[in-house]
Amino acid sequence: MSLDQHPDFPADWDLSKVIPGELEVPDDLSGEFDDDDIPPGILIPYEPRLPALRKTGGAAMVVVAKTARFAGLSVRYFGTGFKAVSFLGWRYVRAHDLQDVLGGMSKSADWNKVDIVRRKRWTILGWAAGVTAGLNLAGWWALVKCAGLTAMDSWWMTPATMAVATFAAVSWYGRYRVNSPGIAPEQMLAEQDNPEGEEPYPLAWVTDGDKAADCLGRALYAEGADYRDIKTLARHEWGWELEVVLKGSTPGKVMAAADQLESHLGLPDGGFMIEPDPRDKSRIVVRLVQSNPFADMPRPAVHAPRSLSVHDTIAMGRAMDGSVFELTLDGFCALIIGAMGAGKTLGALRTINEALTACRDAVVWDLDPIKGGLAEFGDLMARRARTPEECEEALAEALSYVTARGQLLPTLNMGDRWYATEEHPNLYINIDEFIQLSPRGKGLAIKILRTGRQYGVYLLMAGQEATADALGDAIAMIVAYRILMACRFEDIKIAFGPGAGAQGWRADRMKPAVGPVANDAGQAMIMGGLFNRAIRYQFNSYTRDQITAAVRDRIEAGVNRMDADTLIKAGGHLSSAKDRGSLADRVEAFAEQTGKEDARTVANLLFLYEAKKADWLATSLIVEAGVVDDGTQLQALLAALVPGAASTRRWDESGRPRGWDREVVERAAGALIAPV
Repeated sequence: MSLDQHPDFPADWDLSKVIPGELEVPDDLSGEFDDDDIPPGILIPYEPRLPALRKTGGAAMVVVAKTARFAGLSVRYFGTGFKAVSFLGWRYVRAHDLQDVLGGMSKSADWNKVDIVRRKRWTILGWAAGVTAGLNLAGWWALVKCAGLTAMDSWWMTPATMAVATFAAVSWYGRYRVNSPGIAPEQMLAEQDNPEGEEPYPLAWVTDGDKAADCLGRALYAEGADYRDIKTLARHEWGWELEVVLKGSTPGKVMAAADQLESHLGLPDGGFMIEPDPRDKSRIVVRLVQSNPFADMPRPAVHAPRSLSVHDTIAMGRAMDGSVFELTLDGFCALIIGAMGAGKTLGALRTINEALTACRDAVVWDLDPIKGGLAEFGDLMARRARTPEECEEALAEALSYVTARGQLLPTLNMGDRWYATEEHPNLYINIDEFIQLSPRGKGLAIKILRTGRQYGVYLLMAGQEATADALGDAIAMIVAYRILMACRFEDIKIAFGPGAGAQGWRADRMKPAVGPVANDAGQAMIMGGLFNRAIRYQFNSYTRDQITAAVRDRIEAGVNRMDADTLIKAGGHLSSAKDRGSLADRVEAFAEQTGKEDARTVANLLFLYEAKKADWLATSLIVEAGVVDDGTQLQALLAALVPGAASTRRWDESGRPRGWDREVVERAAGALIAPV
């Protein structure tokens, strides 16, 4: 129910005082009141107002509050500015800025320069004081002369005006310093900021590729490494991979600021890595490593016995970009350098030899002049040496193999380079801690390095340093593969070449294992062959139990030995029945192909030695077996094939008969099938 919205007003009412409106009566009241119960009238809405005095008081309080805050800030700004101006003024008159440029007062000439500058600056201050006094005097005269003021009433106005201006200027400068907390006390102005007002921030704040590029860009700009473009290539579990196009900068300049960039980005020590593009020096790939790139590498499985060949491409681990790290062992001659705990033996050498001992065309030796070497491989190693003297003997024998194969190569139709097969395997010689070799041992190793690669004899040398003294000669650059694990910066210059560190080859930034903390153990940077990227690789991590279990199976399958041709040509002894039987079979096959009776006779001689399981046979026994007609024929045959060959005497049950050593017959066989 509602009242009449258009009532009739008395004629004498001033309707300008009436505010139009309507009165609504709730429906829940309609049952309690009738229309007659509500008296006629007009409702005029009333808006309450605060008293004028209260409003005036509130405005006054606001004025007081604002004025007090302004006064407080002014005093604070003036105090900061006055302190800064006083300090800078003291530095100015004492010429401390010049002393900073000179780098201290180290000689009398520096004192003279500072004294001259001080005198000049005091002169400038004297002139400034005189000019200020003159301006004050001129202003006072103008007020008296032109403004009609009396001299006594206006003397203070000009100095007061200058004091207010000075207060304002000092306060403004104080405000600038308060709002620039990073400015040093001796600095007058803050360092110039990025035109876009960007400051570096931690990589941990980054959530997408665009922000990663922005984060790196800010850090590079802060270190003066300008760039044209940055784009994100990949997001890995370990961090970010980005491509940077430099502008007016070089990869070396970026790498030199690696420590500062790691601080800007909040990375761990060694977490900033670069890989220059060899085709364009302005382009680099930057890897921002926040955690171990190889933390999720699974433990590898061992290879089956005799399942590999040195000509195969064999997985050795993983690269930090996620690709498989592979090697072809034919032609693999390596120098492995790393500090104690870097993983030379348990990482690199163990992984490489796990593959080598599974190859059917590789013979492996284990030399270590001071330690236990690769003891876990046991009898899979065809020869082991554990003293400097034993290592000398082994290297001298290996060098004789190089010479022998140089003579054999033209007769085996292999071409210009030894081609490994089961019958003619490659020889790989591990020399752990090669630094401890004797001078003669180092000399023999260097000779093998220089000539052995062509003839299938390869060295794998591991040590803690790569200095010329440690190597015995500057031979690092002639080694086919240089593998640097956690090492010194000096090792990079010798193994990778001068300037390699500036191109991102910073193996010295890796950390070796310390006790149970693995750090970067097993990680390496590799140069040589197809490896031309400044990137980290992780060798597989085989346990000792894995290797021990594999050794039994591989020994049962047969251990590789040097081929009979090389041994005989080198003047050595055939060390196994397999070698000897193989030689006899080959001479017999040679006799069948050529029809030479001398070859048939030598083959029968070898079979006789094998049947008797002897290293020396009497001439009479050989004649009785029907191999030759008499001793004179045998003497003539062997002397013709082996210059200077002669029979020897030995005691037996029949006395001291004359006979022949098996070694002479084997050398005669070698001369038949592989003549010089």
